[in-house]
Amino acid sequence: MKVTYKFVGDADDEVETFLLGAREMEDSAEGLKVYSPQSPLGSAIIGAQKGDTVAYTAPNGKELQVVIVDAVPFTG
Repeated sequence: MKVTYKFVGDADDEVETFLLGAREMEDSAEGLKVYSPQSPLGSAIIGAQKGDTVAYTAPNGKELQVVIVDAVPFTG
C-alpha cells in the first residue's frame, strides 16, 4: 500500500509518502521508503482510512500524530 501522510500540527502541511509492506520490496519501491506493518508508523496505519488521524510512539519515545492524506494500492 502506498501511503501519503502529514504530521498533525505541521505548519508547512508538508506530506510524505511511503510504501507499507515487506522490507524486501525496497528494490521495486520506486524510490519510496518502505515501512513494515510491524513498525510503529506501519502498525498505527493498519486498518485506518484516508482522512483518519492516527497516533504512534516513535523510536525516540515521542508521541506523534499523522493524518492519512491518501492510501492506494502499490502497483510498482
